[in-house]
This record gives sequence, structure tokens and C-alpha cells, in this order.
Amino acid sequence: MKDYDLEKELAAAMLDRSRQEPPGSYDVDGLIGSVRQRRRRLQAGAAAAVAIVALGAGFLSRADHGRVSLPVQGSTASSAEIPSSPPPSEPPSPSPTASASASASASASASKPASPAAPSRTTNALFLAALRYQNPATRAEVDPAEVAALFANESTYQRIWGTDSRGVTCGAPVDGVLASGEVLLYQGVERLDRAPALSFDGATGKVTDLTCRTVVGDSKGGDPTVSGFYGGLVAATKSGDSTAVARLGRLFVTAQLRSDQGPTAGTCSSTTPPFWLADNPSSGTLTHGWTVNLGGPQSFPIEIDETPKIAGSCGK
Repeated sequence: MKDYDLEKELAAAMLDRSRQEPPGSYDVDGLIGSVRQRRRRLQAGAAAAVAIVALGAGFLSRADHGRVSLPVQGSTASSAEIPSSPPPSEPPSPSPTASASASASASASASKPASPAAPSRTTNALFLAALRYQNPATRAEVDPAEVAALFANESTYQRIWGTDSRGVTCGAPVDGVLASGEVLLYQGVERLDRAPALSFDGATGKVTDLTCRTVVGDSKGGDPTVSGFYGGLVAATKSGDSTAVARLGRLFVTAQLRSDQGPTAGTCSSTTPPFWLADNPSSGTLTHGWTVNLGGPQSFPIEIDETPKIAGSCGK
């Protein structure tokens, strides 16, 4: 294109604009760039149309000579055989590729696995359910469906839980569990000579197996403050010993905490717990603690000082 053609086109555009509104200032460079950009788009469109026509002609030529069989639907049909648009009552169906892609996306979303449960939470829920089930006063609180959901499948649930939950506690009834990585079982203040170990499915966090091993060494084991105090309270409840609470308090609870909380010191709401479960141990510079459940709907934290005695409970 000659320069005078560009000037002519520019002059025409400026004249057209001046008829619509009062003359103003013009960005000549910007206007020239816009014209050139429009011309390039037109030229590119024309070239693409020529290429498409040539490519179509090549396909038809190959089909006529029988050299190549192209999987292009309707490539040899005449224009008279193909309606210009689908009937109004029959909207066009999506392509097989689009349908397959949508189905794959929906299937992937539906089959996306849930986040696996933490083994520590599953362990806590399983042994708390076993303790409740083995105590006649709390057995009705246990939902079999919720317990079964902790296991990888129904057969594993039936094999380990059984009919009385004692498979979870190595075949013996218990009233105390101390869980801190390993699980220790108690009857009163005495530790069982068997300890359970759980296996979990990596994808779901559910229980796949439970084995029991023989425990050797000190029969109290674990944390003597926890097992001594709470195990002693359960034993006192079963025996009806009304003097045990004060005696255990002096042995395992600080005077300050007993003064603050009175007869519920270290238990917060009950002096006659049906069972105890302690888990999630924590530690600090001079103290360590546990989360304890005594059969109620909520658990509570305790702190044990260097004495070692319970120096704080229920978050206080």
C-alpha cells in the first residue's frame, strides 16, 4: 500500500469524525496503528480461508481416488442430504467426546476419597466405645453402626469387636485404658499382661487388624499418677469404699487443687467414675498432662507437676 493511500484513508476517517462532533485533537500514531492492525486481521482471515478451502479440496481429491479413508463424519455427503439446521423438537446432542469428558469428570468427583481419619482419633473412639459397652451403666450409649464405621469392612468389625467388644481389649473386660502410642489396659490400678496394637488402612484411616502381645515388667506401667488415681477411683466405686476418694486425693492431687475443686478435684464433675480413658499426652518444662474421659460426654485435660501430682484439671 502506498503512503498516499494511507493518507487518503486517514483523511476520510478524520472527515467522518469531524461531521459527528466538534474537531478535537487526534493521536495520529495511534490511529495509524489501529488501521494497520485492522488490515493485518483482514489479511490473516483471508489467508486462513484460502488454506481451509485448499485443505478441503485435498481431502475430497484423496477420497475420490480411494487412497485414504478419512474418519470424518459426513465428508462425502451432498448438501441436499444434510439439513441446514436440526428440527426444533430435536436439539443437537453433545458430541461423544464431550459426553465422555463430562462423565469422567463427574466420576472422578464422586470417587474422590475422603481424607483419612487420624489413627489417634480412631484409637480413642474405639477404646472409648469398648469401655462404654463393657460397663452395664453405659452400654446403651454405644451405637453399633458408629463402631462398625471405625473398621475397614464388616468382616473385620465382626472378627475384632465380636459380640461383646472384648476382642478390642485382648479378651478381658477392662475399666481403664492409657493410650500414648502404645495402648495399655487396666483393671482398677493393675495393668493387664496383654497390650493391643492396631493396624490402619492408609487411604481411609480405618482399622484393618488388631493384635495382642504379652507385656512384661511393672504391673502398673504407663503413667503411675494417671493409673493410680483414676484406676483407684474406679476400684473404689466398685467396692463401695467411701474413704478411698480422700485417700487417693492426698496421694495424687496437690493440696492447692483439692482446695480449689473440693471433692471433685481431678475429676471435675464426678467422684465415682465408671471407667477412665487417658490419651493425647502433652509435656512442658516441669509438667506433663493427659486428656481424660471418665464416662461422661466430654473429656478434660489434667496437668501433672514434678511431684508428681495432679496440679490442674478441666482446663483450670
